[in-house]
Amino acid sequence: KPLPPVLVQRSLLLPLRPTSRAWNGSRTAMSLPRLRAASCAAAAAAAIGYGAYTLSAAPGPDRLERWHAKWASKQTRWHLQQEHPLLVRYRADLFGPQPRHDSPSAKATRSNVLFPLCGASVDLAALALRGYRVVGVEGVEAAVDALLETFGDEVEQAPPSVSGSLRLRTAVAPGEAGSDAPAVLRAVEGDFLHLSPSAADALGLPRFDAAFDRGALVAVLPEDREAYVATLAGLMAPEGRVLLVTVEHDGFAGPPYEVREADVRELFSPAFAVRPLQREDRMGAEPHWRERGCTRFEEAAYLLTRHRAG
Repeated sequence: KPLPPVLVQRSLLLPLRPTSRAWNGSRTAMSLPRLRAASCAAAAAAAIGYGAYTLSAAPGPDRLERWHAKWASKQTRWHLQQEHPLLVRYRADLFGPQPRHDSPSAKATRSNVLFPLCGASVDLAALALRGYRVVGVEGVEAAVDALLETFGDEVEQAPPSVSGSLRLRTAVAPGEAGSDAPAVLRAVEGDFLHLSPSAADALGLPRFDAAFDRGALVAVLPEDREAYVATLAGLMAPEGRVLLVTVEHDGFAGPPYEVREADVRELFSPAFAVRPLQREDRMGAEPHWRERGCTRFEEAAYLLTRHRAG
């Protein structure tokens, strides 16, 4: 049954109007069963998704220029075809106990989740379809197009929600089985480093309870890391948690850039408590790193908890 526009409007708490591709309740491009099916053993054993970084990525005058070029040439092999294994493994650490979608308290207590530099990752859809309030931030328009088109049908705000060079875009899709509410996925198109707390307020964004950084910090130029961390910290609620995935390697500079545990602690400790979760040698699963001169390539995960204000 088509969802009345007023329900879409209420679910977002934003004045929306359908685009020419208005959602009609029948979209099936993305679903939890399809995401689960994609998590087969063969996919899980494949490269963890940094493959596209093996291509040349010399920085240009615009820090987003290289990523625009990669999307234009379809060099986006860093995306996984299934939910990231570390997000699945540490979901309880990141979110804590979460109610079922059909629980009376589910709508009020589901986490607000931030995905910085999100690309078109399937992780956003996987959480949005479970009722989480998901917001991605991505500087490449083609990536945002792919993210929203794969998820569902995009709707427009009237008037558009913009703050400087940042634009908030929204797509809706049928929700999880047993839920009458639509699934909602929002994405901020623009430079993440421009998403200050005041810009987030202007776009109607909350402070976030949780964030997943896989492929963001390791893609940022080292000279931009402090600005990246400051931006992320400014968007997190007190005691908000970040699941951070980094890589450590030799053989080449990056991206992905090496971010050691000492770097994580130096960057994040002023604003976050840092807890290492795991470290995994990826050379066996991703032998192509040897072609770039690596003798080691490890993936590490951390749980970061935002300090209380004051």
